[in-house]
Amino acid sequence: MNDGQAKNNGDLCFECESCAEQFPLVAEVPRMLLSPLREALLGERMVGQDEAQVKTALSFGFEWTRFPEMYEEWSRTFLDYMQPHGPEFFRGKKVLDAGCGNGRFAYYAARYGAEVWAIDLGPAVEIARRNTEQAGVVQVVQADLHRPPFALESFDFIYSIGVLHHLPDPEPAFNRLLRYLKPSGEIQIYLYWQPEQQPIKRALLIMVTWVRMMTTRLPHRIVYALAFPAAVMAFLFYVWPYQFLKRVGLKTLAEKIPLKQYASLPFRVCVNDQLDRFSAPIENRYTRQDVFDWLNRAELESPQVSAAYGWVGTGRKPAKTEPTSVTKRGNAVE
Repeated sequence: MNDGQAKNNGDLCFECESCAEQFPLVAEVPRMLLSPLREALLGERMVGQDEAQVKTALSFGFEWTRFPEMYEEWSRTFLDYMQPHGPEFFRGKKVLDAGCGNGRFAYYAARYGAEVWAIDLGPAVEIARRNTEQAGVVQVVQADLHRPPFALESFDFIYSIGVLHHLPDPEPAFNRLLRYLKPSGEIQIYLYWQPEQQPIKRALLIMVTWVRMMTTRLPHRIVYALAFPAAVMAFLFYVWPYQFLKRVGLKTLAEKIPLKQYASLPFRVCVNDQLDRFSAPIENRYTRQDVFDWLNRAELESPQVSAAYGWVGTGRKPAKTEPTSVTKRGNAVE
């Protein structure tokens, strides 16, 4: 779709001559999926080799239709995930949101002055379109993160928050995204962390992993119902003790408690995250060094990795260098 053999309409390719495909506009969202994947998402054929990808897309599509809400707290969360970039960074930039979910981050990127192209594989795109229609310049597209329907090197900034770690091939997908980043452009990713030297968090993660072995096989509606008592348990054992310890002056001890971030968020955010945690078919986790290795192997400049209840990695694509012109005269080179 982006190999020069397609007919363009603005920034998107709506007809692929090499594959005899046309892509419809449904509910004001361009559906830029090749037919095998599109049919699998609609349940019209066997999933085959895309099984994990399709199951993940349907899981998150179900999730965001149950949790379409936009909260004021997302403004702070957006900037936490975009560190060290502040609001002024986005003004005038062309941005790709790779895996937009319900559109909460695309909304703020546009509010801060960016032209945002937000893609997602599943049915969440219709929620994202509704949530971003008043934000500014946002175009939501149903598309495969592995094959974005855009020209290469066409974005100033690309971010993928909470998406890559749910893919069967996270690092190759990250490297493919870099092809759509302009020279000197920057990329931002958020990945789940693998707790190190944190016995409480490691024990909690082991327990969650065992539970996931069962819940990822259950129908989405059952996991959705189970997410509410799971959120209550999170508040009972972690959030409320954290708030109590802070109130009585034991802040240092309080900061060691897992899941404390939910103390400043609506309860339904915790429910949403429990559905995410126990429903998504794939969950990969990384150390800080793992994320640095991704950035370094991609030869990004100024790589940084910081903590935000996971790892936020950022780096800049090298600028293109002009070839040096040389003239040979005998044994001399000028």
